[in-house]
Amino acid sequence: MSGGILLRKSFFTIPRQNLGSHAQFPNDDTAPQITEGVQFFSQAYTPSTANCDLYIHCTASVGEITNIADDVGMALFISDNTSALRAVTDYSVHGANLVITHKMPSWGVSAKTFSLRSHKGDGINYAADGYYQQKYGASTHASLFTIEEIAT
Repeated sequence: MSGGILLRKSFFTIPRQNLGSHAQFPNDDTAPQITEGVQFFSQAYTPSTANCDLYIHCTASVGEITNIADDVGMALFISDNTSALRAVTDYSVHGANLVITHKMPSWGVSAKTFSLRSHKGDGINYAADGYYQQKYGASTHASLFTIEEIAT
């Protein structure tokens, strides 16, 4: 960020969850689509003004509860676009802590919905103790989806 004033900072929780599916994004060089993978987070958001940029930061541990794949990923979507805004992947034994950071201009003061979708992982924010497991309490493994509004 350079020179902007923070107008608002909002936090939303991404809970621990079993997706029950290993749906994936196609293995090609196209942006993931909103119909691919498995949705694990959704949040409506209304910017406070049209005169700002939105900085979106999200983290999630995406992994496998059952042994199906060593590569996992997640993608960020917004409700008026079927293509992912950002996508990240990792190749690891049973999962990875993934981070997405995205900057975009405010669209005004109407609501749109952000969502996150998983690639191959069937467990979100589980303990990485071998396969992803229910350990140490669900609340300790929750992660955050953060939106900062910076005046332009």
